[in-house]
Amino acid sequence: MRVLMAGGGTGGHFYPALAISEGLKHQHPDVQVVHVGTRKGVEARVLKDHPWIRFRPIHASGLDRANRTRNILAAGRIALGFVEALWILIWFRPQLVIGVGGYSSFAPVLLAAILGRFLPVRTMIHEQNVIGGLANRWLSRFVDVVMISFEESKRSFPHAKRILTTGNPIREEFLHVRRSPAVYAHFGLDPVRRTILVFGGSNGSEEITREVLSARRAVAANEDLQVLLITGTPGSEARLQPELDASGAGNIVVRDYVHHMGAAFAVADLVVCRSGATSLAEITSCGKASILVPWREATDDHQAKNAQWMRAENACAVADEESIVQRGLVGLILDHVHDELSLARMAGNAKRLGRTEAEKFILGEIQSMMREVGA
Repeated sequence: MRVLMAGGGTGGHFYPALAISEGLKHQHPDVQVVHVGTRKGVEARVLKDHPWIRFRPIHASGLDRANRTRNILAAGRIALGFVEALWILIWFRPQLVIGVGGYSSFAPVLLAAILGRFLPVRTMIHEQNVIGGLANRWLSRFVDVVMISFEESKRSFPHAKRILTTGNPIREEFLHVRRSPAVYAHFGLDPVRRTILVFGGSNGSEEITREVLSARRAVAANEDLQVLLITGTPGSEARLQPELDASGAGNIVVRDYVHHMGAAFAVADLVVCRSGATSLAEITSCGKASILVPWREATDDHQAKNAQWMRAENACAVADEESIVQRGLVGLILDHVHDELSLARMAGNAKRLGRTEAEKFILGEIQSMMREVGA
């Protein structure tokens, strides 16, 4: 079985692809997986720890209508990416190509869909967000199957041949790790205190980190609370933790990165993060109360739309720009973390929305695709 995964750039695109790849490896130990992405994407860093997945970078870029010079350079990178993707397809000869969004998914999936008219290769894409991304909207006209995480996403793909609502797959660790003294000890946390998990996505968020650090005194004054702050910035733990401890804010624990986020979720009583689709899938599958902080520069404002969907289901609170200016992010956190009924309501509604069997549904569809090509 030969499967090519395409896309990434951010954790929101890449980690669902990794979950699918790991699920395939579990079901079919002899599966061959190649992942096509970019050298600057999160996939280039994370796949170093998964040597059984062969990583093949290509050139990819988006277009900027307001900058003609930049578009000329982008067009050159896109053209080079098509040549590179064609070579990878000829070399690997995949039986199935799965696109997960991001610019690097476009060339491999489109070329595979064209080749699929003459050769035994099938194509699928997976959309993580409520509003379909540009690459996936274009590709939906050509691929065999479009898989979506939300029913509302169907409106983004009016020309798709076939649409399946599967949910967004997450890594197995999120479903199996439970809070325990050992997990608290791993992070240097106190099992008696209520834990607030704060992170900014796969690449971190300077804004969120700054908001927490600027209100360190307010956090320190709440002795029954502790914050696990994941910055996404190399060297921040060594630089910030001694300062926090010396200032009496030792109940803020800083980590540069956490590679096993399932453990961090296990001990969290409240999650504060961006509203990327993967974070939402993790929050809902784990049934966690959350405060979502949409990234204002996200393409098509999709993070705000993701957060609006969650809030409409009474499954989260949203910290938009106006509320952060009025109360500060930590002020909003303290408002919610002491409200037991609010936390319980958000956690329960989030759990109701969770699709813990998303990976199972996707792997089942992959099996059907493979049977069509005789694999």
